[in-house]
Amino acid sequence: MASREISERLAWAEDVSHRVGKLLLGSFRVGLESSEKAAGIVTELDRQAEDLIAAELKASFPNDGLLAEEGTDTESSSGFRWIADPLDGTTNYVSGIPHFGVSLACLEGSEVALGVVRSPAMTETFKVIRGEGAIGPDGPLEAKDTSALRKAVFLLNKCYLPSAVLWEATRDLLGNIRAFRYLGCISLDVSYVAAGRVDGLVLLPAEPWDIAAGLAMLEASGAGYCDLSGKPVPVGEPSGIIATAPRLLEQVVPLVHFQN
Repeated sequence: MASREISERLAWAEDVSHRVGKLLLGSFRVGLESSEKAAGIVTELDRQAEDLIAAELKASFPNDGLLAEEGTDTESSSGFRWIADPLDGTTNYVSGIPHFGVSLACLEGSEVALGVVRSPAMTETFKVIRGEGAIGPDGPLEAKDTSALRKAVFLLNKCYLPSAVLWEATRDLLGNIRAFRYLGCISLDVSYVAAGRVDGLVLLPAEPWDIAAGLAMLEASGAGYCDLSGKPVPVGEPSGIIATAPRLLEQVVPLVHFQN
């Protein structure tokens, strides 16, 4: 059973993810302006959502640290540090596509203690506590049991790299699977693998706030996963990901060719 500290933080993360989701939906499809940043685009809603998370964390757990996409970076004196993406899938959001999310993960030391990914437009929540499994809108998360690669459906995500890099990296894989889809929201992409909605994912290098919550869900669901070279994925650091139904991982790793 999770400690009181973990249970309280999970309840907080669920509540805050819903509140951020309501904030985002309030300005969805209203012609929101965006601007360029070093990687991707940013809107005023990205910043407002991050400010909301930071303010609520300070009020509830003032000694917890926070690392978030739009620049918040505070140290922890409690042993807990949050990694947050207040609006994952900004391009989808600005375009009026309802596939965007809110991602919150809490690290205890060097491990993800809990994670919550909220899909506001789909009114779905995926959540996990280390050692206690993960739950989604349809119940416990469990990766697919697919063993035949030719029957597999994969998600692809180039993150911030050019599309040509993604196609080069996955060219051999695409010739061996049934189909692929590009949905454009990293935290939900990873959650969908954990939930068994798709057979796999190839994600080019992403930031910690994109993947931290999802990594814990992959672990809890029994999915196979590694970085793009077949090595363990570093927690709290930028990394690409190959995530699959457990019996597919060894088949997929040799088919992905990514050069840094």
